[in-house]
Amino acid sequence: MITAGPPPVDPDEARSRLLEELSKSEYDDSPGFVEWLLGTIEQWLVDLVDGIDGSSTTQAVVAVALVLVLLAAAFLVLRRTGLIRRNPSLAVAAELDADPVLTASELRTASREAIVGGRPDDGTVLALRALVRDLEVRTLLDVSVGMTAHEAADRAARAYPDLRGRLLRGADAFDTAAYSHRPATEKQADDLLRLAEYVADAAPDLTAADSAGASRDVEGASPTADGSDDAHTGGRP
Repeated sequence: MITAGPPPVDPDEARSRLLEELSKSEYDDSPGFVEWLLGTIEQWLVDLVDGIDGSSTTQAVVAVALVLVLLAAAFLVLRRTGLIRRNPSLAVAAELDADPVLTASELRTASREAIVGGRPDDGTVLALRALVRDLEVRTLLDVSVGMTAHEAADRAARAYPDLRGRLLRGADAFDTAAYSHRPATEKQADDLLRLAEYVADAAPDLTAADSAGASRDVEGASPTADGSDDAHTGGRP
């Protein structure tokens, strides 16, 4: 009697199951959680290898896709919990909208104190948070939950197009300080703080910001039945 092999595993279903497990309260950001996560991934990979028929190209492709999905999900979870952060002694939160909510001036002061105190990682993170907080208060930036440093820099550059390069370098420095295996340098921290101080006193280029917004509206406009674009006609015949 010939038994059928295991049915192909749907990558979306597998990812859904993993995220469902991770949402349970018992999975916190302790070392035990990391051990559990890595063990679960290892066991799934073993099960996949055991269940793959070497003659089935489809199953092999599904297995590879599932592995990539699992690795991506693990990376996102570890980054969200901060467990892949290089420096566990980082004394400040890396979220751009972290509580408690401080003023931009308070964040800049804290950044300067961290830099002077020999903590360039903390100084870098606080400097970008100060810049983002300042733009948020001035309604030049809408900070959303989970916004990345590069997303913030890109949106800030719409109001300060001449500073785009410095803003993006600041975002790179932030990622280095918060997530990289390399520490941020004192120069990176100081440059980002000086940029935050400059932006706080500089008037935005609202014409450039409005133009960027209009361009996005045109790109996102849906074509009408005859192929014309409502962005150019105002939606009227």
